[in-house]
Amino acid sequence: MLGEPQQEIAQIICAHGATISTTRATLQRAPRSLLTTSPDSTSDSDDKIVRILVEALRRHDMSIIVSESFDQWARLAAEAKRLGLISFVEAACPSTISISCHAALSTGRINPEVTFRKVLRIVVSGKVIMCRAVFGDSLNECRDGGGTDFEMDRYTSRFFLKHSNLEKAFDQLASSGYRLIHSNTFAPSQMPKHASKDDSQFIHHSQFVFHRQPKLCPPTDTTTPPASS
Repeated sequence: MLGEPQQEIAQIICAHGATISTTRATLQRAPRSLLTTSPDSTSDSDDKIVRILVEALRRHDMSIIVSESFDQWARLAAEAKRLGLISFVEAACPSTISISCHAALSTGRINPEVTFRKVLRIVVSGKVIMCRAVFGDSLNECRDGGGTDFEMDRYTSRFFLKHSNLEKAFDQLASSGYRLIHSNTFAPSQMPKHASKDDSQFIHHSQFVFHRQPKLCPPTDTTTPPASS
């Protein structure tokens, strides 16, 4: 259309001479990646893997979408990491985060049929960068002794939350695409050394395991639409 500026075309050369056409503006959405700073960075790369990353850069939310039959997540994550597309590494990897808490249920002093829950601390276990992405400022890292080396690949079981609201933690996980896959509760109060001095109090430990799969494109609707009359 007249009056619209022409976008500069960029050619990405992959292994065996395969090429991917895109625009400089698309690559500039990741200005520090090798796709932008080093034109020869993909000379030995699989064009199918690189194309998935380039297509993600074109989307407004930069989401990775592949077919349901795609099974090369490890290669995709490794290529994204090599090219410096850190946010894509997170999206291309399945992620598991466990939430654990030590809690007590106490009966009301006036009405014994009413119970109150007291959560002492919510412990978070999982990959460091994913825990930070999910919980943000709610995450307390003071008991984690890890350094900055290999931070992307480091796991921890020593994070805990600054708040003690389980439902808030569940909402944070759900809003980040995580789904509950397992939970269990046991009562250490059955052991003599953990027994509560108050018979009206039930002490228990609970664990909730959440998992997030890499994003897949929705299945294509292959049904034939009804003929119009």
